[in-house]
Amino acid sequence: MTDLSSSLATIEKALERLGRRVLLESLQGGVPAEAVRSSLSTVDLPSSPELETLYGWKNGTSTASVAAVDDIHLFPGFYLLSLEDALANYRAFANDARWTVGWLPLFANGGGDFYVLDLSQAATGPVRHFRIEESEHPIEFGSLDALTETLAAAFNRGIFFVDPSGYLEMDDLVFAGVAAELNPDIAWWRD
Repeated sequence: MTDLSSSLATIEKALERLGRRVLLESLQGGVPAEAVRSSLSTVDLPSSPELETLYGWKNGTSTASVAAVDDIHLFPGFYLLSLEDALANYRAFANDARWTVGWLPLFANGGGDFYVLDLSQAATGPVRHFRIEESEHPIEFGSLDALTETLAAAFNRGIFFVDPSGYLEMDDLVFAGVAAELNPDIAWWRD
């Protein structure tokens, strides 16, 4: 099992423990690696073992019958886009001045912010946080593997929790500390 696979399994178990039933039922079955490669090729993006592992695990979240986006957050504030939705968002932002060709959105907040895998240089690029109202989009994780490892640690340490209203929340300052600990080479967490 790869580190990414292990982190995804840890995240899924934590979501089960937290009773995130709507999310777990909304996660779609994985797709074969060849389907990931074929889909990405339609927009001239390279595939990678990380992307194939992520979408082999789950093909995003179905939003068709979800009453509230908060119910499908995989981690606080963000849900996993299906491969089809990731590509649709990629196409929609392709000509936006704030966007860079090669940024594949993987996680969305429903309001225009994304965590994107930066494939503009290489297939195993860093993860950036695209904030729709900002002009700069910093690298927050060195890879998809680093992101999921950090999320898994946050679940295991109780930094992500369900609040009394049933929302998946986090202690922002404690999360930043864990992210800095696990990603010491990333300026975003050092500053």
